[in-house]
Amino acid sequence: MTLNFKEKKHDGFEQVLYAEDSRLKFQSIVAIHNTNRGPALGGCRYYDYSNIEDQEKDVLKLAEAMTYKNSLAELSFGGGKSTIHAQIDKNDAHDLFAEVLNKLDGKYITAGDMGTVDDDLRGFRKKSKHVCNPIGSDSGLSTAYGVYYSMHGCLDFKYGSTSLKDKNIFIKGYGKTGSRIAAFCKSEGANIEISDLKKNKNLIEKDGFRFCEKLENSTFKKIDIFSPCAAGGDLNEDFLRFAKNKIDIITGSANNQLASPQIEKNIFDNNIIYCPDYCANAGGVVILGSRITIRENLEPEDKEANELLLKIKTRTKMILEKSKNDSRLASDIAKEIALKGIEK
Repeated sequence: MTLNFKEKKHDGFEQVLYAEDSRLKFQSIVAIHNTNRGPALGGCRYYDYSNIEDQEKDVLKLAEAMTYKNSLAELSFGGGKSTIHAQIDKNDAHDLFAEVLNKLDGKYITAGDMGTVDDDLRGFRKKSKHVCNPIGSDSGLSTAYGVYYSMHGCLDFKYGSTSLKDKNIFIKGYGKTGSRIAAFCKSEGANIEISDLKKNKNLIEKDGFRFCEKLENSTFKKIDIFSPCAAGGDLNEDFLRFAKNKIDIITGSANNQLASPQIEKNIFDNNIIYCPDYCANAGGVVILGSRITIRENLEPEDKEANELLLKIKTRTKMILEKSKNDSRLASDIAKEIALKGIEK
């Protein structure tokens, strides 16, 4: 097993490491954006990229977002991310990726992400200690709590009440995060519609929710909250045409929700409330980080953990209030706060 390593400079990044074994079809990129607050903490994405350029673009964007997410959440960690091209079987990649982590010697700590589950983390940990311990509940639960609390923050900002009772909620994506958000909202008496892959229609309906193939098929006359919980880029021009005079609030767990910076300006100009993704979806990394700094078996329902997750509600409302008062985009406010947090 021989990995070829190389590094490439990218503006604004401390280190970007490329690892490859062409014989085994292993190709990984780790991007470390900033470690001023501590070692970089961010998930490993296992995905079938079209080419190396797409893989590189994805990991750089995700790593930078992790810097802001970890700083905004006041964690003692910097921002980083890793990717493994899914041309290799995941089980065959475990030892190879562990070697990549060991090469970085603790500067980057990995966790789960799209395509990687707890079994993969256990596989990485057999050969590397620079992996979050996959004990207890998965990060989808704590991420869902964070988004749920961000919904409360948005509602408190708009209506002066956090109640979800009788609110119309449309959730895109019914995975380990979206499904739990739906359950939380249902427990408060919200009306819920879900869009996801058609193969999940029966599961969604069995759980008591209305299935829609896409957002445009919603039966709601008005959507109080749209929650994107699938892949990124859902907030685009097509979405905006639908959302005008239809959607009040956007907050969800998906990363990189905005197809372009201009989209947020258009959302703002149409008086739609938008909670920046790395504020709303920070619950997962809050608990992962706290399992390193507080105690390994910490659960989202534990008092110390829930207090940290509830800060997402407070932070959301504060960002939205400052956005309104200063007539500035919420993402600009959030990034400004995050950047102050990484100043030396």
